[in-house]
Amino acid sequence: MIRNPVVAGSFYPGDSSILTNMITDYLQKAIIREEQGDILGVISPHAGFVYSGQCAAFSFNALKKKDFDLAVIIAPSHRFADFDFSLGDYDEYLTPLGGVKVAKDIINDLKVRYKMETSYYANNIEHSLEVQLPFLQQVKPNAKIVPILLGEQNPENSRRLSSILAEYFKDRLDNTVFIISSDQSHYYDSEIATEMDTKLAKNLENLDIIEMENNMKLGNVEACGIGGILTLMNLAKEFNYSKIKNLDYRNSGEVSGDYKQVVGYLSSCVYK
Repeated sequence: MIRNPVVAGSFYPGDSSILTNMITDYLQKAIIREEQGDILGVISPHAGFVYSGQCAAFSFNALKKKDFDLAVIIAPSHRFADFDFSLGDYDEYLTPLGGVKVAKDIINDLKVRYKMETSYYANNIEHSLEVQLPFLQQVKPNAKIVPILLGEQNPENSRRLSSILAEYFKDRLDNTVFIISSDQSHYYDSEIATEMDTKLAKNLENLDIIEMENNMKLGNVEACGIGGILTLMNLAKEFNYSKIKNLDYRNSGEVSGDYKQVVGYLSSCVYK
């Protein structure tokens, strides 16, 4: 079963050569000043590449430093929230750069062991996971993926998912990374957005899960992939990954020129 791209030609170029050149340019400009060793995972935005592609490139440049062959990608479902989490149970995901193989053995295992299911109506149309794939294909072309969509996003679901993933991947961390797909605050003016996103970034760097959950409930921080961010934070605690570095932050106004209603983009890395 093949999962065809749904936002090629809109969120990112549908032409493979143009797409390759675009990502190559982003990666060359995403200069990381500090070395991050033993990477557990990254947070990467998922808007149209002209808006968030340069920010996402920082996360994927960080991932280039790890020798992995499996990427667990956790992304939010924007249109449906009538499930907890949904596995991308396909043989491969297609992009203009070719196919990305799904680790079917792991998908089948997760279904049997933890009763995880697939909501195809959500997976078939969701862009937030798809837009990570061309970057992954560029930096680790042979990596397989475990695609997971989060439906209802709350701290309880994040703890439950992190518990499942921690148990399942505890002996596979050497060759596994976690990619969390998320944009930050949506449609505030640039000053308010930056204030909210800075608060989220500080909670993240401090690995302060309780404060992040409280700020989430109070509306002090906002991210469409907050469930995945909390999942990664819980995994970091579980596996004793104490370092989180925010690599890049920007907002859509820097491209559109409209600073009255912006979307924030953050690139972060969890490591030892």
